[in-house]
Parts: sequence; structure tokens; C-alpha cells
Amino acid sequence: MSDTRRSDFLRDWAVDLAIASVCAIFFGLIGPFGSYLNGPIWQRVAFQLACFLPGILIFGSLVRVVLRFRLNPAMTWMSIVLGVVILNAPFQIWVVSIAVSIWPFLKILRPLDWYLQGLITALPIVLGFTLFTQARLHRRQQAREAGEAPPTAFGLLGAPPSAVLCLQMEDHYVRVHTAGNSRLVLATLNQAMMALENADGLQVHRSWWVARKAVVRAVTEGRNLRLQLANGITAPVARSAVAIVREAGWLTNENPTGGRSTETEILST
Repeated sequence: MSDTRRSDFLRDWAVDLAIASVCAIFFGLIGPFGSYLNGPIWQRVAFQLACFLPGILIFGSLVRVVLRFRLNPAMTWMSIVLGVVILNAPFQIWVVSIAVSIWPFLKILRPLDWYLQGLITALPIVLGFTLFTQARLHRRQQAREAGEAPPTAFGLLGAPPSAVLCLQMEDHYVRVHTAGNSRLVLATLNQAMMALENADGLQVHRSWWVARKAVVRAVTEGRNLRLQLANGITAPVARSAVAIVREAGWLTNENPTGGRSTETEILST
């Protein structure tokens, strides 16, 4: 069992036991089936706790086992009901032993009375608990799928792919450049590029991704190549990426210069 599953397992049982305790206290206070006449509140609450806590372990395990088989809805509910009908019989042996030890006069009740009273109490509670458990599993599955899904541009970058001009790595962050604005997000460049989905652009450097529409012109300085972008910044092009950029048709406005270009000065400041 992984650490995550173990944590979920323990957390779920802790929540279930807490809910069972609350239900026990509630039943002890209201005294259903005339049990409010049996004795003082503290006795009734103690009795209900002695019933609900082992009850949640027994019937909670039943629900978990049935749901693990992933049956169709009809079979799931039939299995739960049948399981309650069967397990209620041995469970009532425990209930009766506790009850008569606290209130000896309850020995006058027949076994059938105990069984039916327990079934009337347990069945709706277990069915409600099944719905609760199904909802909990569904939420957890959705969260797991959301965590496994690739990040979206809005969720990770805070902008739609069409608005992103370039991505620039800064330490453990990515700076997302849009028209007239930029923001830092905690991500790798690969994660940020995945969030852009099929946006038209290229990774021109190990630390830069540039959108095609953002390129105003290319400036060469000897063997170095830089791209001037629409937002006024320049992006370096790695030598290994020059052929890819040229093949993509981005260098139609390539402008050779003899010295340090204005664009280079902008980048270095």
C-alpha cells in the first residue's frame, strides 16, 4: 500500500468513527424505540457508542468490500442490503449482551424483536453511509485525474495560449510574457510548454520558448542569432536551434549586422 493510499485509508476510518460517535450521541439523547425510558442519558449514550463503533467497523467494511468489486448499481445495492440482513444477526448478539448488562429487565425481549429493531436501525444508516462513501471515492478519483491531467494554460500560466508571446526560464520559475505584461509561475519550461497545447511556436533555447506571431525580426551577430519580439525584448537562439528556426521560416527578415546590435543591448541590460 502506497503512502497516499495508507493516508487515505486511515483518514477515512477516522472520519467514519467520528461520524459514528456523533450518531451514537444523537441516538443516546433522543432514545429511539422507547429506549429513553431505559435509564439516564449517560447510560444511553454509552450503550449507543458500544453499538455504533463496532457497527461502523463491521458494516463499514461490508460497504468497502462491495464497492471494491465495482458492480453495477443494482447489484451493488442488492449486495449491501443482503450483507446487512446477514451481518445484523451476529451483530445483535453483541448488542443484546451490552444492553442486558446495563438494563437487565430487557431480557424479556425476544431475539426476533432485537433483530428487527437492529435491522430497522442499521439498514437506512448503512445505505446512507454507502452514498457517502461513493461520493468520497468519486471526489478522490476526480482529484486524482485532475492531478494526472496536463496543466492548462489558464490554470498554470494565467493566460490563454493565444496571448502568450514567449516563455523565459528564471531559476525555478517561468516568466510568462504577454502583450505589455509578464508574470512568474512556479513550473519547468516543459510544463509551461505542455500547457500551451498546440500553440504555434518553438523552443529556441534551453530557457526560451517563442511564439511565431511574436517575432518581429531576427538579428545576427557573427554566429549568434537573436529574435526581436513584439513586446520589445529579445530572445537568444541556441546554435543547435538555428537550423530549426530557419527551417520553420522565421528568418525571412534576418538582418546581419557588423557589431553589437541595439537588440543585443536591450537583452543584456
